[in-house]
Parts: sequence; structure tokens; C-alpha cells
Amino acid sequence: MGTVRSMTGFGRASVSQDGINVKAEVKSVNHRYKEINVRVPKHLMFLEPHVRRIVSERIERGKIDIYLQIEFEGTEGKEIAVNKELAKLLWERIREMATEMGAPLPHAGIIMKEAITVKEEVDEEKLLSITERVINEALEGLIAFRCEEGERLRKDILKRLGRIEEFVEKANSLAEIAAEEAKKKLMERLSDLEIDDARIAQEIAIMLDKLDVSEELVRLKSHIKAFAETLEKGSPCGKKLDFIVQEMLREANTLGVKSAAAQLTLLVVDLKTEIEKIREQVQNLE
Repeated sequence: MGTVRSMTGFGRASVSQDGINVKAEVKSVNHRYKEINVRVPKHLMFLEPHVRRIVSERIERGKIDIYLQIEFEGTEGKEIAVNKELAKLLWERIREMATEMGAPLPHAGIIMKEAITVKEEVDEEKLLSITERVINEALEGLIAFRCEEGERLRKDILKRLGRIEEFVEKANSLAEIAAEEAKKKLMERLSDLEIDDARIAQEIAIMLDKLDVSEELVRLKSHIKAFAETLEKGSPCGKKLDFIVQEMLREANTLGVKSAAAQLTLLVVDLKTEIEKIREQVQNLE
């Protein structure tokens, strides 16, 4: 039996190596297609396509949001540049203004803030290696979450599928009884009108054809079997299961139109309710 995965999940991981701290959070929700959104610091945008590729290889479907936080410890990845000429010019101007105004000189830190530039020169290969490790670890958590949720959905879907099978069997019996009762009533009505036997037989045949739901029930059984087999194979199966459920609803609607007895009509309502519930759950499967 294949593993069924939900499209809802969350994963988190962090790695500290060689003065580089990388944290990743991955969140996913259901989506008709695969949509990947990556958020990284602007000056590290070169990481985005690599992260997108890793996620795309491991996730088939869903809306996935990835948040990356990267910090450098100490002097790792940093280069300090001091503009001495600018610092001297600033100091001279500030000293002149302080003398004119009779004010004390400000702290030298104000000047240093303007004259010092901190540049971050990243070892891209090293950072990429750490980031790939973090993303894969976060994805492990996400996939485990999706598998756990998918298993819960699978069990519930199978229970509902079992109820649908019971409804179909019961509908078959009710349809036969309803057809016999409708045939009996029509024969009594036509005999009172003194219509010849050939005409009565023709009218009965037409009525029974309109009430015949055997094809719908056969197709429903076929769809139930196809659904169970597809679910058994595991993810990715969501799109195919959604299509099968739509076909099941189509047959159930036709069955409701043809139902000739109140009991059968009520049964069809229960049948459609279970199919709709399965449809809701299937839309969250990968």
C-alpha cells in the first residue's frame, strides 16, 4: 500500500556551521497545482532557485511557503571598510560648528557610523551547502506531517466509501421494489381504461425504462472500485480521486432523478452527502 499524503503540513530546521546560522520554516496548504514561494534576505537571493528546485523535487502538489533566516557570527562573511578622509572632514566640520555654538563635541561614534561601511562577502558555496541541508531537514518534518495527516484522511475516506457501497446495494433492492410497485399501479390504471394488452405492455416497458437505474448503479460500483484502487497506490493521487468523485456525484444525481419511491430518494440524499464529504477530503490530498 502506498503512502497517502495530505497537502497540509509544517516543518522547521536549523543548522549552525562555521559561523553561519541558517533557520528554515516550511508551511504547506492545499492548492490545485504546485505553488512555491521562497522568502530569503535580499542580498542572498541567489539561494532562491536552489531552494525552489529542492522543494519541487520532493513535493508534488500544494502551496508551499519557505522562510529562510540567515545570520553570520563574529566576522564571518563581513568586511569592514573605513573612509578615513570622510571621517576627518566630518570631525572638522562638527568641531567648527561646536565652537561657533559653544556646544560640547558630540560622541565620536556618530562620525564613525557615517564613515564605516560593513560589507558582507558570502562564501556562496558554503552557504548553499548549509542551506540545502536545512531545507531538506525542514522538508522531512513537513512530509512526515503530511503523511500523518494523509493517513488520518485515508482511514476516514475508506469508512465513508464503505457506507457508499452499502447505500448502493440498498439502492439496488429499493429500485427493484419501486419498479414492481410502479408497474402494478400502472397496470391497474390502464386496465380500468380498457386498453388492449399490447398497449399496456408498451406503456409498462416505457415506464420501466425510465425507472431503470441498473446502469447508474453498475457505474457507481465501478467508480467505487477505481477510487479504492487509486487510494491504495498512494500519493500523488488527489487529482485523479477528485475526478472519480465527480463521476460518482454525476451518477448519484441521475439516480435521484430516476428514483420512484420516497425511500430511494432519501437514500440518494444520504449517498450524495457521503460523496460530498469524501470530495472535500480528497481536495486536500497530494
